[in-house]
Amino acid sequence: MKIDRRDLLKTLGMGTAAIIFPGLGVPFLRAADEIPVVVSGRNYPKGQYFFDPAGLWIPKGQTVRWILSDSSMAITITAFHPSNHNNELRIPEGAKPFDSGIMLKTGPKGAFEWKFDVEGTYDYYCQAFLPVGMVGRIVVGKPGGPAEKFPPGYGGRDGRAVVYPAQAAILNALPSSEIVAKKTLSYPKDLVVRTYPYSDLDR
Repeated sequence: MKIDRRDLLKTLGMGTAAIIFPGLGVPFLRAADEIPVVVSGRNYPKGQYFFDPAGLWIPKGQTVRWILSDSSMAITITAFHPSNHNNELRIPEGAKPFDSGIMLKTGPKGAFEWKFDVEGTYDYYCQAFLPVGMVGRIVVGKPGGPAEKFPPGYGGRDGRAVVYPAQAAILNALPSSEIVAKKTLSYPKDLVVRTYPYSDLDR
């Protein structure tokens, strides 16, 4: 996957430094104001749409920025919360749920930021790519909340929206203890692979 450095610099502003992390080779960027950046990407031959880093640790009160690396993608940054499409609660109780709405690299919503004021574990997803497991996890301060207490899919007994197997697989591959220890975890690129031709309805 190739990321246009000039586009990223335009999005993030001046004074940006890139640090290459292992895995997919996607830059984990920090702007001059020390805002960590999560990049969306895809590997179409493997049927993968993802966030990288997929796991991120931040201190309480930190803002995170998400950006798109592919101009053909349209994504959302949506917290697992009942108010967001009837999803199960996978962010701390009392934390405000976030939802970016549709993001387009070529439009006015080419980036999304959110400040995390409540400590705990936050799981989020992209509404456009549910079946392929486009999810991420952020640990704010220390792990805690429903995402730590209950496995993905627990809300089904209460009539909440389906958590697809690919979503559960990615979230289960992002243990919060490892996120805290390493600060970032790359997307597990060999965990969920769907060979072409495939259907977006595959589960």
